[in-house]
Amino acid sequence: MKKLVVFLFCIVAILLVQHLGSDKNVQSALLLYNIEALADDEHVAITQCFGKGSVDCPKSHRKVEYVFGGYSLEGLY
Repeated sequence: MKKLVVFLFCIVAILLVQHLGSDKNVQSALLLYNIEALADDEHVAITQCFGKGSVDCPKSHRKVEYVFGGYSLEGLY
């Protein structure tokens, strides 16, 4: 009977050490969304270029004074 108690105690101790020693990387959904937001590009759709100046227009590749772009939150969902 004493051997059975010692054996069961050893089994419980081994399982407890294994459970506490396991490295569980539980990440919340909010953390994953933040990482995704940091890794995502922030491109703004170029809508219009105005004037004559020294700034390159990404649409027409000519020198302009102002480049206007829009930003929308609709594409995020």
